[in-house]
Amino acid sequence: MSEIVRETATIQPAASGLPWALWRRQTAAIIRLELRKRFLGRGSIGLVLLALAPFVILGFRALASHRLDPSNLPQATEVYANIYQAFVLRIVVFLGCVSIFGTMIRREVLERSLHYYFLSPVRRELLVVAKFLTGLIVSIVLFNLATIASFVMTYLPHTDAERFLLHGQGLGNLGAYLLVTTLGCVGYGAVFLVLGFFFRSPALPALAVFGWEGIHFLLPPLLKGVSVVHYLQPLCPVPISEGPLAILSDAPSPWLAIPGLLLFSTALLALSAWKVRKMEVKYEED
Repeated sequence: MSEIVRETATIQPAASGLPWALWRRQTAAIIRLELRKRFLGRGSIGLVLLALAPFVILGFRALASHRLDPSNLPQATEVYANIYQAFVLRIVVFLGCVSIFGTMIRREVLERSLHYYFLSPVRRELLVVAKFLTGLIVSIVLFNLATIASFVMTYLPHTDAERFLLHGQGLGNLGAYLLVTTLGCVGYGAVFLVLGFFFRSPALPALAVFGWEGIHFLLPPLLKGVSVVHYLQPLCPVPISEGPLAILSDAPSPWLAIPGLLLFSTALLALSAWKVRKMEVKYEED
């Protein structure tokens, strides 16, 4: 916390206007502190193992390459489309965001350290934004690396994989998957950050959100808009079938899906900032 105090002391707010320079310095100080406290030690081992899961699964597929048609690149493309949407996005990214964002505030309360932030000369809204940005840095880097590794592993057993990846549709598809992973971290991160203010444990809200996202294909069009995956699916380069029970609805175009998800995430982040302004630390209740 002394680093935040030093950043505050070294810059005097401007006589008029908002002290943007001060806020940037304080935000950077909080991010550095959060990265050291939460994600650069042994506590990140579980996240790394979670990110490695799709790579390991597709590695076993590569080991069984004698059962694959090495010339069938369309099959590999379909395999990864299903693995990505069903496992990477809905399991790995989802659970990773639960772990990263769902405990950001609650863990500080349990460790009886949140009051240090509240006593430091930093706006509470800025604290929420800095914590959110810290979670985005960790989740986007980690799960995009997992996306790249699993994508490449899918095509390794196939002939002409290098030509497809470097000179065909491979790089375009990979770029689309990386965009979806990044937006998934933004959307799910905002959801679980705000839920962390209302629930003692992230388990129950995570189960509720997971169930809601899981029945997305059964929801009527109006309710489909209240789910993160509704905005992510149209951005996936290879669509997958949702089955005969799926209720038909017009998926948003990429030009609407991206700003729609960003506006949704911004609204949740604003709710988190409002909630932290009203928050009182009462450790004796925990």
